[in-house]
This record gives sequence, C-alpha cells and structure tokens, in this order.
Amino acid sequence: MKKIIYISIITGFVLSGLNSCKKGDDLYVNPNQPITATPASMLSACEVGTFNSLESGSVRIAGIFMQNISGVAGQMVQPEQYQPIESDMDNYWNSIYPTMLNCKLIGDNYGDKDPVYRGIGKVLLAMNLGLATDMWGDVPYSEAFQGASGNLTPHFDPQQSVLNSIQTLLDEAITDLASTSNNVTPLSDDYIFGGNTDAWTKVAWTLKARYYMRLSKKTGFDPNVVLTDLVNGIASNADNCYAVHGNGGAEGNQWTSFFNNRNGYVVANQTLIDSMGNMSDPRTPYYFDTTGLGNIAVGNLIGNLNPAVSNWGPYLGGLDASGNVNQAKSIVLVSYAEALFLKAEAEARLSNSAAITDLNAAITASMSEVTGVPFTGTLPITYTAANTTIHTVILEKWKAMFANPVESYSDYRRTGYPVLKMNPIGLLPYIPKRLPTPEQERTTNPNAPTPSLGTPVWYAQ
Repeated sequence: MKKIIYISIITGFVLSGLNSCKKGDDLYVNPNQPITATPASMLSACEVGTFNSLESGSVRIAGIFMQNISGVAGQMVQPEQYQPIESDMDNYWNSIYPTMLNCKLIGDNYGDKDPVYRGIGKVLLAMNLGLATDMWGDVPYSEAFQGASGNLTPHFDPQQSVLNSIQTLLDEAITDLASTSNNVTPLSDDYIFGGNTDAWTKVAWTLKARYYMRLSKKTGFDPNVVLTDLVNGIASNADNCYAVHGNGGAEGNQWTSFFNNRNGYVVANQTLIDSMGNMSDPRTPYYFDTTGLGNIAVGNLIGNLNPAVSNWGPYLGGLDASGNVNQAKSIVLVSYAEALFLKAEAEARLSNSAAITDLNAAITASMSEVTGVPFTGTLPITYTAANTTIHTVILEKWKAMFANPVESYSDYRRTGYPVLKMNPIGLLPYIPKRLPTPEQERTTNPNAPTPSLGTPVWYAQ
C-alpha cells in the first residue's frame, strides 16, 4: 500500500499549507489561498474525490460484468473477457484511499468544533469504504492511515469487520448530523446538499440498509432491520444523492470523459436492452443512444466485440437526441428507487404482500428519476402476488441501477440474480467474483491477500 500512503501524506501536507507562503511575512499571504485547510475546503475536496471514486473504471468494470455495457476495444476488452488488468486496479485503489483519508481528517481536525462536517465526512468515508470492500472483499481500514507513523504495509481487515465499520461510521454520522453545537456549518461547500443535514441523515439511513442487506446470505440476517432503517431513509426522488457536475459543462463526469477520450471502447450491451424490452421501457433512450439506429437501442451481442452499436445516452452524459454530449450530467449515487427496491426485497424475504407495492413504486421512481419527469404511464410489467419474488425484485433493480452497477454486482453475487449467460469469449467459466488485488499491493505489501477471481467475497459465500 506504499503509493497510497505516499499520496495520503502528500495530501496532508498540501492541506496543511506547508508550501503556501513565506513564513513570518504577512505580506506574502494571499487571502484567496489560505495557508491552512478549512473544513469547507476539505469537504468540497472529499465530495469531488467521492464522485471520482464512484464514477471510476472499477464501476465501469462492474457494469461490464453485469452486462449493462460491453468492453469492445482497448483495455476494456480484458474485463469483457473476465480478465481485468491488475495494474489498472492501482488507479482505482489510489483514488479511493486518499479520499477516505481526507474524509477521516475532517473529523480528526474539525469534528469536535464542527460535528456536522464530521458527520458528512463519515457518510462519504462509508461510501468509499463500501465501494472498496464490494470490489475487493478484505481491504485495509483499521491500519490504512498509519503511514505517517511508519506502517507502510497495513493488514487487510476481513470483510465482515469492514461492513461492521461501515455501520459504525453511519451511526456516528447520524449522531453528528443531529448536532446543533457547531462553530460553522456547510453551505455552498457541500456540493451535494448545500448543508441540508436532514438530507444527509436520510442518505445515511439508506446506506445502513444497503450495507446490512449484504448480509442476506448470513445466519442472523433479519430483513426487519432493513425496513426499520428505511423508515428514516430517502423518501422521494427529491432526497436523492447525486455526484454533482455543472459549471456550464466544464465539469464533466467521468462517464462523459471516458466517452470523449476513448470513444468506442465501451458500448451498450444487448442483454440489458433485451431485458428492458428495448423501447417499450421509457428509460431505454436515456440509457442508450438511439440516434442513427432506427430510433431503437442496439447493443453488442454477448460473445462479440462490435463497436458499431449504441453508446450510452444522455442519462450518463452521453449523446442526447440531437447527437450532443451532455457534458455536465450529474450521476445519482443513492436514490429513492434503491431504497424502495431494498424495501421490496426485505418484504419479499418476509413473504409480506407489501413487496408488490414497493416493487411497483421502485420501478416508477426509477423511471421518473431517469427521464426527469414524473412517470404516470403503465409500467411495462405490473407486478402482482403471482410474480413478485426476490428474483423479480433483483431483476428490476438491475435495470434501474444502470448508474450504480456495483449495486447490481453485489446483488448478483449474493442472490444469483439476474440470471446471466456466461460470455463465450470469457477466459473464465464464470463471471469474476471480485477484482484482482492491485499490483502495487501485491508486490509491495506482504500482508496483501491475493485471492483468485473465482473466490467469492465474504458476504457472497
């Protein structure tokens, strides 16, 4: 983990302003470049880092594994063939861990005086830690940020411990967010919610349900915990948590950046398109570019490497109906639709009839969020007592989690749904059950485990 620690130390030095001005001479101080970090500047940096993590290549790889998209050229062919490149993992890892360090530093440096900042930092830390453990299983956490004290080879915490740590972070965040004893509170420096602590608290409760559901295969899992958490969770699309991109298109998201810089590397996958019934689902022309293709979505067929099909559409910042790139598209990270799908699964596990209502409401919420207008039409499939099962809940959730394929990847590994055909050009007889250990970790940290791609993460065992 050496590179991560080096980056983290450098980040800490920059945030401490050690290179900012001539010591002892106020004439050299620029009031627009403060010599010490503030909770506001650190929060903004943590949010941008989190956007970077949750729009990264690891997320695209999850989308390829789940057959939302296909890697048909360049380095994206390897994930398509179930052989993600080990050295690519360094980039993703080295985005997540410095962001987690900075989230932790908000609490360490400012939490006593500004607990709301600490609370938001802990929610962001939980989101990044959740991504890491979902993709790699056991990951460093308890020893991850000890480089300054000489620990350059941290042990990897077992995934069960990591999931418990996420719950602790979120519980502490909920307490901090309720604090009225703050020296300063977030405003415009909070790009996501502008300092709205009620909104952050709803996200925290929804994340508690998300990560508790990871335990659904484990003894002692209680679906009622999910339902109890979600009583306080996201309650409408107005509460959704987005990776916010704006500034007139100057701050494009990473999906758009990849689209612009590596056009043709990743395209639509016909598996998802067929499952959605192509244009019978109102989300299809938002997920995929349908221009120039007879106004339908055309995807790469499993087993092929065909770039002459649909790219992603305006929902992720791809081509819109006029053929223009929606550069500044904000990406949903935690949503009302996800909360409803979690409720529907919990109810289905309890054999409660409420699963039907929750499932239909979840699909409706997804369609409204994706299209940007309230959906009032007839659902392509209306679920009843006869066809509402855990299988159908996860199938519909997969369709809805197009911007959050890590959630679908988690669901697939813990439930086996949706049922996917193995790629005949895959170099393994199964969809990988994790990402490979980052190359730097494998070669520099003797404590790094190196499980095979066929070894399930703990919550999927």
